[in-house]
Amino acid sequence: MLVVGLLVSSAFASVTIQENALARTIDDLNAQIAAEQARGAQLAASATQKKTADYIIERGKQLGWVWPWEALIAVQRSADVHAEATAQSERPSRVVRWITLFIGAK
Repeated sequence: MLVVGLLVSSAFASVTIQENALARTIDDLNAQIAAEQARGAQLAASATQKKTADYIIERGKQLGWVWPWEALIAVQRSADVHAEATAQSERPSRVVRWITLFIGAK
């Protein structure tokens, strides 16, 4: 009876030790997940901030692409520009376009 009791308590102790180790691992993984989610939120906020016109202008000035007295003008295309573009097969050939450029439309 004593031996059976020792075996049962030994099995219970080993299961409890494994459970505690798994709980610590789960807590560590949850902390890592939370840290990566916070990092992802920071990166998303940084990307959103870097898409603003003010950031682009300031960055251009820092890199020397825009002088302090100059203004930066951006042209925004509509989203359906590619849908409206004519297919290559529907356009006139390059030769016809050059002739039209120099001689004029007929």
